[in-house]
Amino acid sequence: MSDPDRLPPVSMLRLFLKMGGWFVLILGVVLLVLSLIGQSAFNAARRFDAEGLQTVARVTERYTTESTDSDGDSTVTYWLGLDYTTRDGETFDRTRTVTAREYRNVKPGDEIDIWYLESDPEATEITRGSNARGAQAMQVVALVLGAVWLGLLWLVGRWAVEAVRARRFGNCEEAEVTEIFRTSIEVNNRPRYRLKWRDRQGREGQSMLRKHGDLEAWRPGERVRIYQGLKRAWWAGDIGDRRDPSR
Repeated sequence: MSDPDRLPPVSMLRLFLKMGGWFVLILGVVLLVLSLIGQSAFNAARRFDAEGLQTVARVTERYTTESTDSDGDSTVTYWLGLDYTTRDGETFDRTRTVTAREYRNVKPGDEIDIWYLESDPEATEITRGSNARGAQAMQVVALVLGAVWLGLLWLVGRWAVEAVRARRFGNCEEAEVTEIFRTSIEVNNRPRYRLKWRDRQGREGQSMLRKHGDLEAWRPGERVRIYQGLKRAWWAGDIGDRRDPSR
């Protein structure tokens, strides 16, 4: 088949999402969550520096829990039960998560030094300065992830702008479909495909990633409409047609 007579123009937001913008948005949410966790650890570190008090805790129990995500990957969480008394004579029996190293270094009945907050005795550090080190590590991760996020945001945003500019101002031409090919990219364990074409000047181009069902109606040799941009051509089936066909 050939392209329909006219296709409604696709908005820049939809183009952004179709070009991988959904991944950029998810990465942005992850970056925000990591930043909030890092800020929380930084605040806790400052509080322990200002009002952390040392005491001795008895390990009452130790155990692990395991969870499995949708991809089948397992995560082990380590737990210690701690019984300790503050300087004011308050006694607490709390179970908290610890690192694998802290878990392996003790057994039930051992006594270990811990630190607690004078204003919140239930908040503890088993390794002095662990909140500060966690905040520093999270800060490094957030900086690296932030740089990656900004780069991807700029790249995908530029693609969307280039596609809209090509649709508005580029030459509209017909090109010949040469093949429908499967890519190495999968989404939700389903492969994605591209439509490939050759224009009158012999230049090749390809569509955005599509499901197989979106492209199965096209065959090699059929004609599709493309819009020539500054660096590449765009298929009308991906970006739609300009509102004024005479331009």
